[in-house]
Amino acid sequence: MKQILVLPLCAALLGASAAAARADELVLRNGRTLEGKVTEGADTVTYERSGLTMEIRRDEVKEIRRTPTAREEYARRAAGLAAAPAPVLGPGEKDPRAEGHHRLGLWCAEKGLAREAREQQEKAIALDPDHASARRALGYMSVDGKWRLESDVMAERGLVKTAAGWVTPAEAEKLAAGTPSAKERARQERKALDAGLRKSLNRGLRLVADADPAVRAKGEEALLAWAKEAGDPDFEARVPEVRAYYDRVHEEIASARALLTVRAQLVTLKRPIPRFTTSLGAASSPVTLQLPELSVVSVNTTAVVPLEIDEE
Repeated sequence: MKQILVLPLCAALLGASAAAARADELVLRNGRTLEGKVTEGADTVTYERSGLTMEIRRDEVKEIRRTPTAREEYARRAAGLAAAPAPVLGPGEKDPRAEGHHRLGLWCAEKGLAREAREQQEKAIALDPDHASARRALGYMSVDGKWRLESDVMAERGLVKTAAGWVTPAEAEKLAAGTPSAKERARQERKALDAGLRKSLNRGLRLVADADPAVRAKGEEALLAWAKEAGDPDFEARVPEVRAYYDRVHEEIASARALLTVRAQLVTLKRPIPRFTTSLGAASSPVTLQLPELSVVSVNTTAVVPLEIDEE
């Protein structure tokens, strides 16, 4: 049975994002582009992507494009905001830089940069104390026209925070005793439904990533069914894009070539075997001796082979 190494689905196809990983682009002379970690060597370039590692000869590489990490990109964006000149504001006008800090804070939260996200939201409300979105991102809520921390307001209302949200102390005791409230039961039902949908989604993704085109077709059908069940028309519209992505991945893997080092020795016995006769100092009858010779040929070379794995 033949199996081909498979790259995982690009996070961008599902709207996800990596926290701080670097994704370089390796552009080959045949026009293909591979995205992953690229390490340059003397004669080869090593490409890594989620368990897949291969060496590619330098003469097959056209270009290496380095992509900044999330922290490097954050530093660049933050420096741009810091360098922006302070605007001249009229009566009642808000500083437009506040929105820039707020949006950068949201970007940081998406990339997993929690500390930086909070710093940017704090800068936003420092420039615009009534920036509602930045306030909510920092855990504030509006009460009687004033911004207050949600935790303080809920404590004054006699509520406590649990995994199910803000509830009364009596409800919190029921939750602790294992007797869920109506709100908690509804939450658990939603959680179970989400888990079932997630399981169906994962199954569809596994199928659509398979090396067999027929299995990939079944995976596409499974993803379409999941999107309809989840009521997600946007994802349903992008399912063909997911299938097309994996079709391209398998085409690239099938055409990719790895550099194989071959080291071998060929040893042969030379014939005829040389002989000579000696009397050994005339102490005995003449003796005939053979002196065999070996021919040794060493081979050290490299060969380009298809990047495939065959398993019986």
